[in-house]
Amino acid sequence: MASVESYSSGYIPQVVTGTEAASQSFKAGDLVHLDTDGKVEIATAGNIDGIARGDASGTTNNLLEIELIDLNELYTCAYKASATAQTLVGALADFVFTVGAHTLDDNGATTDAFVVALDPRDTLGTSGGRLIFRFLPALVKG
Repeated sequence: MASVESYSSGYIPQVVTGTEAASQSFKAGDLVHLDTDGKVEIATAGNIDGIARGDASGTTNNLLEIELIDLNELYTCAYKASATAQTLVGALADFVFTVGAHTLDDNGATTDAFVVALDPRDTLGTSGGRLIFRFLPALVKG
């Protein structure tokens, strides 16, 4: 499973082409944003524009596609903690920006997403299971 992915089966994302910033190592499914020069790099809290559609090459100006974040769309990603995720439903959560393994966590300094439900593809009570969420408008830069 990718770090972050759209949850809705009929959703058609808006995909744009960008150029890679220097020394990037993000993976497909990682959250990315545009730096001050308009180049794509790994996202940080409060600076998210989209989801990488492919792995970074590590080469400056390499062309790559990103899926722009849709504030009306549902997304899914794993819960960081090894505990079960039921307590996060209806709560705010933070992203943990780990290359190739972005997750949501409940104990951070920011609030990045609103958790809507548990992902039904995981058995109820799965340790570190997936969460269905919406991005918060203040988080998305673009």
